[in-house]
Amino acid sequence: MADPPEPGKIRRKKRKRNDASLSADHDALEQSAGIKNILKHFRSTQTGLNAAVNASKHDSEDAASGSLAAATDLGNRREATLAAAEHLRSATALDGTSVGANQNAREELPAFKSNSCDMGSRGAGHEDAPHKRKQPSEAVLPWMRLPVSIEPGQGVQLGGVGGLDPRLRDKLKADGFVELYPVQAAAWRITAGGRSALHDVCISAPTGSGKTLAYALPIIQGLLGRCVPRLRCLVVLPTRDLAAQVFRVFAGLCPAVGLRVALAAAQASVAAEAAEAFGGHLEAPCPGMEGLAGPRDAPVDILVATPGRLMAHLRGTPGASLEHLRYLVVDEADRLLRQAYQDWLPSVVAAAGADSLQHGAFSEGSGPGVLKFVASATLTRDPAKIDRLGLHCPRYLALKAADKRHAVPKSLKEFKLVCTGAEKPLHAIALLRQLAAEPTIIFTASIEATRRLYVLLSGVPDLAAKAVEFSSLNTATERSAALVAFNSGNASLLVASDAMTRGMDLPSVAAVVNYDAPVYPKTYVHRAGRTARAGRAGRVFTVLRKEEVRHFKGLLHKVSNTYVKDHKLPLELLEAARPASVHALEILQAYLQAE
Repeated sequence: MADPPEPGKIRRKKRKRNDASLSADHDALEQSAGIKNILKHFRSTQTGLNAAVNASKHDSEDAASGSLAAATDLGNRREATLAAAEHLRSATALDGTSVGANQNAREELPAFKSNSCDMGSRGAGHEDAPHKRKQPSEAVLPWMRLPVSIEPGQGVQLGGVGGLDPRLRDKLKADGFVELYPVQAAAWRITAGGRSALHDVCISAPTGSGKTLAYALPIIQGLLGRCVPRLRCLVVLPTRDLAAQVFRVFAGLCPAVGLRVALAAAQASVAAEAAEAFGGHLEAPCPGMEGLAGPRDAPVDILVATPGRLMAHLRGTPGASLEHLRYLVVDEADRLLRQAYQDWLPSVVAAAGADSLQHGAFSEGSGPGVLKFVASATLTRDPAKIDRLGLHCPRYLALKAADKRHAVPKSLKEFKLVCTGAEKPLHAIALLRQLAAEPTIIFTASIEATRRLYVLLSGVPDLAAKAVEFSSLNTATERSAALVAFNSGNASLLVASDAMTRGMDLPSVAAVVNYDAPVYPKTYVHRAGRTARAGRAGRVFTVLRKEEVRHFKGLLHKVSNTYVKDHKLPLELLEAARPASVHALEILQAYLQAE
């Protein structure tokens, strides 16, 4: 058994440990003090440089030179302190006993070093290096800062619309119109009923506010004086479904005044569209009369097209020409400007003989040549994108909506349902049963999710009988059939992807259900805008997982309404839907396994 150590030895060991601890603490304090001194030197360096800049601005050249000399000296001192800082950081990282003592000071060093390197380009040894200052970009074009604000109640009775052709007025009345909506009345005034091309028109207004008729009426009115049928108006939209919808608006009005409209959106063959829109090619009637050969006058006055099919005709259809164009409409402008679409915009502007793209949005030219309408529910404010349109003295029409860029219709009522992810199918089934026969669109986040939800609802007999699917997984024929069934009342539930959110006008929609919560305010606005159109009442329900609630509330702060009521489903309704939910999930599981 070992003898116990003598008391004196124990005291000496404790003293040695205490001395080592004190020494480590002392080293840590010294290093911390050293870093503080470095920061102090850096601040003095910054002060000297700032003094030089101020002197160069406000004092004489001699005073500025003196300050700059002082700053150069300080810059040399800063280089030395940077080296010392790096040395101290290395020592601190290697010395484990002082890591805790110097943690806060070490955390400041990366930002300090970065700022010093930034400033170094203006210090000693860098006098000749040009300093490039980042020019602040114009966030909003000047004309977008001063919009033509449109109050919701500024509609005009049809009888009070100056210059409106009586045939158009009678047709509108026959279709149930009694007045022009505010955005329509404003566009009519600015363009003098389509007869003035002094200002291009940009329209940013919530869905359902009447943007299509806002440009259709002035264009049709402006074309009434034409003598020879030629293609004088081009309307471009991003999808064939939207193009078909706008085509129906023009087709409903043009026959009343003797104008013709055609559609080029891949819903017919290229040859059939070419014959309808551009009239084909006139051959020489006999040898020796070749001079008579060439393109015939187009039998249509207005062409509604998608970019892809439009470019196919301009590049491959004999006689396809935009040389007589007077009106160009870019509808759903955000989507069209976001994608290249075979460079359709430069080609169209060049072919139409409109303003050169080099002039852009700030053109001071003599005139636009072609009157342009740009429309979107959420019009981009990116100057680079807007400039590509080559607008001439544009006027920006914007409906007032609580000073929010993203706005939903005032007649819309908004609700949210909060549940777990596992209970979403149950809550959706119960909600759709509660809505009964009300025409309803239910949105998902993707085309795959649309198909899965449609399969799920197909497993609920009372919902399957009235549900149709609308997404890009369906053919154009299937989508058209789905819209016909929904509009006619044969189906009251449309399961859709976000392809349905932009521009589609289904006037009978009473409710919208967001089965998948929207990520962006713009998506929420476009989905909700499928109902409560043109002042009619409507409701939107968003099904949320508990973890999505916080993000959804933040999203609401970016739209006009910042509060959404909770919608509580009756317990008995949920319990009644539970067996159907279980059965539907089994069918969905079988479908997924079979894929």
